[in-house]
Amino acid sequence: MQSVPSQAIRPLSLNASLSSSRLPFFSFSLPIFHNFKINPSIYNKSQKVPLFLTLRCCSSGSVTAKPSSELRRNRDVQEPDEKVVALRRLFSKPGIGIDAYIIPSQDAHQSEFIAECYMRRAYISGFTGSAGTAVVTKDKAALWTDGRYFLQAEKQLSSSWILMRAGSLGVPTTSEWLNDVLSPGGRVGIYPFLFSHDAAKELKEAISKKNLELVFLYDLNLVDEIWKESRPKPPNNPIRVHDMKYAGLDVASKLSSLRAELVGTGASAIVISMLDEVAWLLNLRGSDVPHSPVMYAYLIVEVDGAKLFVDNSKVTKEVMDHLKNASVELRPYDSTLSEIKRLAAQGAQLWLDTSSVNAAIVETYKSALDKYCSNHGSKGKIKNKRYDESNGLSEGPSGVYMRSPISLAKALKNPAELEGMQNCHLRLRCKWCYYTLQS
Repeated sequence: MQSVPSQAIRPLSLNASLSSSRLPFFSFSLPIFHNFKINPSIYNKSQKVPLFLTLRCCSSGSVTAKPSSELRRNRDVQEPDEKVVALRRLFSKPGIGIDAYIIPSQDAHQSEFIAECYMRRAYISGFTGSAGTAVVTKDKAALWTDGRYFLQAEKQLSSSWILMRAGSLGVPTTSEWLNDVLSPGGRVGIYPFLFSHDAAKELKEAISKKNLELVFLYDLNLVDEIWKESRPKPPNNPIRVHDMKYAGLDVASKLSSLRAELVGTGASAIVISMLDEVAWLLNLRGSDVPHSPVMYAYLIVEVDGAKLFVDNSKVTKEVMDHLKNASVELRPYDSTLSEIKRLAAQGAQLWLDTSSVNAAIVETYKSALDKYCSNHGSKGKIKNKRYDESNGLSEGPSGVYMRSPISLAKALKNPAELEGMQNCHLRLRCKWCYYTLQS
């Protein structure tokens, strides 16, 4: 293992900005990862957010508002929706066998902004608003969205769809509606890469009240099966290095601090799936998502190494050298689950933020770890003293399920990042003044 650079063990000081005449008595410093103690009750409460409604700003074109009564007159006669009909045909295929399918707005990284090739909900429903969830059963199709998009949804949805005005009095949630329209014993299918583990768990518990089963379809996304050749290609724009004069801290220092946090929690590796966290930690930027400087990638940081799972065609020589200097290895983007299984087979204690890491990764790890524990005659509990009410240590590896420390670390801006934010606001202000004067 590499020696810890002095920059990693030296805390980021806030003295420079706080030692002015206005605040003469305050002087303190904070490390980039340590001393952030999370209150479990606060963390748990923070997860109580509406399922599946992700806010996003998509360029959907202008929508002319018409009275709802006029729009509803055109929806009295149902017309067959070819996409929905094709989707339903897949329900009864071998290995699927479901009675309903849920299509959320997210990508596999729970992103607020997504690439066009992952806009599956917009494709299947025709509704291009930034927030919504589509649910298709064998004889019904419904779409949930919020009050910003009621008129837009009425215009864009065909008569085959039921518009669910989320938040309105008497409108059921997706799970309540499924419990009502499906018979006991029905099977609800999801593509587990598009749901965080916490969201999938909450959905599973909600529909189990009516004896419905949640089915994870790992191997294929049903919407992609219909989309076929017309589906946009995944983005492959080149990644670029974020210069040190803007980042303020090198990758080796960030990784060293993160590894110290891993050791402190008893984890041997952490799985990072949030795109902004990957970009910040590795000082990389991309353009896979419009107006967002991120690239589609997963990152696994171990105590003695790190692996970046990304499409190799995006990696330039400069980026390759940058990662090599930080001892970060490259792996294919679609080999993430294979690496999770490999680590579990070795009894690795993975740190997983279940509020953001998708259900496919978490369930793959748990399943592989169960096999490991069975082969080694041990059964584990959650090894997490902060959240395990019993404070019991596990007899074997079981995973560390806590919030990612990176979101807090990158929220504490170093001097270079503060300067960048200030300059950005000045540029925006100058542009605003210019256009104001021109008008």
